Amino acid sequence: MSSLYPMRLVGYVFVLWLHIGSVVSAAEKPMPNIELYFNGTAINHTGIDLREKEIHQITFYWDDLPLEEAKEIHIKVSSASGLNHAEVLPSKLLISNGHTSAADAYVANVENGTVQGTFNITGTLLGFSKIQLFVTNGTNDLLEGPKYVVKVQRGDHVLDLIFIHILVALVIVAYINMGCAIDPEIIKTTLKKPIAPAIGLTSQYVFMPLVSFGLGYLLFAHDPPMWLGLFLAGCAPGGAGSNMWTYLMGGSLDLSITMTFISTVAAFGALPLWVYGLAPHIFSDGEFSNLPYKRIGVLVACLVIPIGIGMLIRRFSERTAAVLKKLLKPISLIFIVFIMTFGVYANLYMFSFFSWKVVLGGFCLPFLGFVFGCIISLLMKRPVKEIIAISIETGIQNTGLAIGILKVALAKYAPLGDVTIVVPVAVATMTPLPLLIICLGKRIWKCRQNSNMKVECEDCPLDDERELNDNEIVGKYKDLSKDHNQDSKN
Repeated sequence: MSSLYPMRLVGYVFVLWLHIGSVVSAAEKPMPNIELYFNGTAINHTGIDLREKEIHQITFYWDDLPLEEAKEIHIKVSSASGLNHAEVLPSKLLISNGHTSAADAYVANVENGTVQGTFNITGTLLGFSKIQLFVTNGTNDLLEGPKYVVKVQRGDHVLDLIFIHILVALVIVAYINMGCAIDPEIIKTTLKKPIAPAIGLTSQYVFMPLVSFGLGYLLFAHDPPMWLGLFLAGCAPGGAGSNMWTYLMGGSLDLSITMTFISTVAAFGALPLWVYGLAPHIFSDGEFSNLPYKRIGVLVACLVIPIGIGMLIRRFSERTAAVLKKLLKPISLIFIVFIMTFGVYANLYMFSFFSWKVVLGGFCLPFLGFVFGCIISLLMKRPVKEIIAISIETGIQNTGLAIGILKVALAKYAPLGDVTIVVPVAVATMTPLPLLIICLGKRIWKCRQNSNMKVECEDCPLDDERELNDNEIVGKYKDLSKDHNQDSKN
């Protein structure tokens, strides 16, 4: 046995005594005797519920304060996100203990040893904050009260209503025009041999849910609500934007609309299958029993009815249908520009919640969908127009449906549902970027091809003379005829 063993033993006992003493002193330390009242009701563990731009008065009563030393009460607001979700005014109250003049603006009064005061709290941004009261001597904190949760709900905004109504109107008008552009015979042929729709459906409801689950695990393993938002975005059916992008990119509009219809109807079965199967593993306390089947039915109706109107217009008035078909491209462009401008402006507050993980997830999900749809279509040796339609239909999700499910699932944790919709919003915001890059690249390639053709024509004038088009031949024939007639007259 070492000669130092007794000294070590004494050291261990001393450390243990200090530890026990600190635990006992902490246990004997009295809890702050403070009560807060919000709208006349005592605030408990559930916290304070506010709406954005709402102002409410908080009254507090604090007993057993060291009034000889206490001079001020500070109210501090903190947030895990680092964002300013709520504000308090005043943030400092002077304790009126006989030394404070009545002329001071913000005072906490002392009555029978209890300090009483009021302050206003304002909801500034959707999310969670905490407020805590401190008693100070003007320099150092003497006592600190418990932390109270402040939950700021999303307020009513006129821009939200304007955006939704205009968006719905544009979608209905676009679908009517699409009904004038599609060919029922092509749709019948596609359905008789549904290889392309089967590829699209497999990509939509097998690849996208699995990749969104895996991507969410990589990015949001420690933030289950955000992971759930990305997963639900991947489980949603195709969106209306897929049809417009397919038309603008030169894909098969008939196939695109057919796949959108099939994937939306299939959502009645595929969506609950994935949600019930994997969503509880992401967020076990979510409410997943009330899926928005009614909303899915509305989506089907909003697709079928306008397109049916367009097909009737084509049947009874081909001239009107031709005009409406020409308007489809401008309307599609207006739809895309409207979402990327006014839509972003109406939801500008969402960008406060955009982290690099949210942006990366929002970009990768649709991008991987485009790539997978393109690769599997190429492997199945589909025509180019079908490849474009399948690729776009796979990558573009109906994020509105995902947002609806997310709000219902996290309703009892409000406003958590409104906060986590930032992920589907990020998906919708980032989706056009790869398509815009492809469109720009396609435009540049065409311009270069045209310029190369002009250079070749300038370098080979003899080829131009030999390779006359029909109009030039007809023009030369008319000139020869005129000369022959003139000679005959002479």
